[in-house]
Order: sequence, then structure tokens, then C-alpha cells
Amino acid sequence: MDKAVFLCAGGDLRQVYMCEKLCAFGKVYELGIDGAVGAEVLSSTEDMPEMADVLVLPLLSCGDSIDIGGEKVRLESLVSLVKTGGLVLGGRISAEQEKLFSQMGLQIEDYFKRESLAVKNSIPTAEGALMIAMVNSADTVFGSDVLVIGFGRTGKCCARLFKAAGAECSVAARRPEVLAQAWSEGFDSFPLIELAENIGRFDTIINTVPAMVLTEDVLASVKTGCTVIDLASKPGGTDFAAAKRLEINAIHALALPGKAAPAAAGRMIAETIREITDERGITNCQQKTN
Repeated sequence: MDKAVFLCAGGDLRQVYMCEKLCAFGKVYELGIDGAVGAEVLSSTEDMPEMADVLVLPLLSCGDSIDIGGEKVRLESLVSLVKTGGLVLGGRISAEQEKLFSQMGLQIEDYFKRESLAVKNSIPTAEGALMIAMVNSADTVFGSDVLVIGFGRTGKCCARLFKAAGAECSVAARRPEVLAQAWSEGFDSFPLIELAENIGRFDTIINTVPAMVLTEDVLASVKTGCTVIDLASKPGGTDFAAAKRLEINAIHALALPGKAAPAAAGRMIAETIREITDERGITNCQQKTN
């Protein structure tokens, strides 16, 4: 079976490591991702010597173009380099973008919606939160009181990591069965409705819930010197304007995998891409990767 042809366009340092990993089971062209060992660098879309089986895009924003090397490149010009029936992969693909790709006869999948990637990404996210907590405190994490709001994939990783670092870690969640699970792992736990009456005892608060849970009324009870780290996607679960008024150090920590561990994050994306292309018969499941 011939190796699949990948065109990887745009992104941050994660995409460099992603490209290197993809080279193990495909021919990789990179556009705006200079530095990936094994990949062929293109200076423009016109330099693409063959049609791609797979177009790999980074985390997307809304619109019909992406930033590549400081220049706006239309998505239409990129997808025109993909074979009919080929595959477009990207993160957080909008409905409008999906419609564009579909109209051009392409398959589409959002790799950020893959559960396997979400689970893997929770690890560098938790490590990034620990890094932020350490940088923003004059004290040690060891022996400090930490609250994790939410006990999903990311919340679990954060709670376990901070506990392993020696913190006294508590969990707040909405559902009784989730609180029971946190309790079974040795965490002090309490219902989310009791947040305001409990929040004043913590040195670090980590929110993973994508809903407004840290309102002004709740934040008013936060103790002096506490750091709030919000990991929820935009707009987050914290009233940041209120936090500023209350002089609380509240940080909306987005895209932590790419900031805290770009090499690992890039490999994880590549592994997810391999899962998708294997399932669709684009790559050979029997090939060995490094």
C-alpha cells in the first residue's frame, strides 16, 4: 500500500511535532510549520507537487481563511489541493467551514471531538495548571489547599496531580454520583451549591466547568492571595470582570497542552489522526510506527 500524502497547514509548535510523527506512516508536506524533521517544506500552496489524501488543519477560528506564516490563506485554496473524496481534519471546525469542505466533495472530521484525544489532552492540561499554580504563588503546592471544580476528564487529572504533589485537594461537583467517585478516590468533596460557603479556605481554585460557577457573589468569599485558574473553554466559568474588581488573580488558561507540553500534544494529535485515517482505510493499520 502506498503511503498516504498529508498536507499540514498552519498552527503552533504542536504541529511541528505532529508532522514529525505523521512522517512515520505517510508522506508529509508542511506549509507554515517550518522545522518538522522528515517533512517537505512548502513556501506556498503553488509549491504542492501532488494532490493530498489528507489536509490537516490546526485549531480553527471562524471564517474562511487561516493564518499561515503571518499571512491569511483562504481555506478554499488549501482544500483545492486535496483529492476528490479526500479527508480534511481540523480542530473545532465550524458549521460554515464544514459546509465548504463538503461542497468540494471532501470528507471532514474534527479531531478535537475524539474522546481519545480529549482524554490524552487532560494530562498536559493538568500539568499546565500545576505550573501556573506554582508560578503564581510564593508558597509550595505541597501542603496548600486546592479546590477542583468539576470531576470530568480534566478535573480528575488535576485533582490527582495536585494530590500527588502534596496538596490537600477537594472537589466540588453537581451530581451525587460524581461526588461519590471523588470521595472514593480520597478527595474531600461537596456539592456545587455549597461553593460559596466553602470557597474561602482554598489557596488555589481550578475550574473545569464550562458554565458560570464563579460568580461575583461566590468570588466575594475567596480569601486574599488565592489564585483562580479557569480551564474551561471560552467564555469560561469565572466572572473575570468581578475578579478584577475584587483584586483576585484569575487566569483563563486556554490551550494549555500546546503551551505546557507541545511535543506531547503534537504526538497526541498525530496518534488521533492515525486512528481516523486507519478507520477510513487511508493508512495501513498493519504499518509499524516509531
